[in-house]
Amino acid sequence: MQHTIEDLIKRINVMHEKAIELHRVRNQYSELSDKTYDKQYCRILVEDIQSLALGIAMDKEGDDVKTEMDKWKYTQKQEVDEPVQERYYEWMGRKLREVR
Repeated sequence: MQHTIEDLIKRINVMHEKAIELHRVRNQYSELSDKTYDKQYCRILVEDIQSLALGIAMDKEGDDVKTEMDKWKYTQKQEVDEPVQERYYEWMGRKLREVR
């Protein structure tokens, strides 16, 4: 996958927002009124949603699932030194014994 999971979430959120807008425009007028919905604008919204969906479907390059969290995890791992980790494990051991 070329894009990160976070990019995928953003694209899906945009698709969701466009679908809600499409629903609002399509159902804007009741059957009792003489007005009709904006078919051209609805068609544009549908094409936008389809285009975003196609972009997600065609994102097949590579076999890694990327995430922006990789950068965060890497920097966090570098910042934690072994003595701090050992003290944490000792502290957790004491807490677990207290609970028992």
